[in-house]
This record gives sequence, structure tokens and C-alpha cells, in this order.
Amino acid sequence: MPRGRFDASFALRNVVVWLAMIVILVIVPDSLERWMPLAVARVLGWAVACGVWVVAVESEWQRRLSALPRFLVQIVLWITAALVAMWTSDQFRVHFG
Repeated sequence: MPRGRFDASFALRNVVVWLAMIVILVIVPDSLERWMPLAVARVLGWAVACGVWVVAVESEWQRRLSALPRFLVQIVLWITAALVAMWTSDQFRVHFG
């Protein structure tokens, strides 16, 4: 597949994996918090979520983009997933915790 070509299935897979990252980044830290500090639990959640990304879509990203553009786009996606997850987790804490 040529570099830079838009592919709806690739975009959809990325959206699904991005949403899965958010779920992981909410559930894993909240589940581990009773045994360790929240900051450590969030790091473990981040490691799991990034691992899912690498297994699910990274190879296709590598075929489509060179290292620097891929890094820039992915860091934005990963940071937004982390921020959405932290906000979601905090909302549950305020309303239900």
C-alpha cells in the first residue's frame, strides 16, 4: 500500500484501538489503585495500552509514515487518550467515589 494513502479500515482500526487505550487507561489504574499509588498504576496502564497499540496497528503505521511524522501523530493520539482517560476516571471519582 502506498505511503500516505487514506484507508477507511485503517482509520477505523485506529479509532477502535484508541478507544481501547482509553478504556485500559481507566480500568487498569482504578483496579490497581488499592495496591499501589495511582501514579504507578497509571504508568502500568500506560504500558498495557501502548502495548495494545503496538500489537494492533504499529506495523501498519510503520508502512505508511516515516519515523518523525509517525512519532508526532502518535504522541498526540496517545496523549489525548491519556487525558481523556484521566478526565473520565476523575469524573467517576467525583460522582461515584
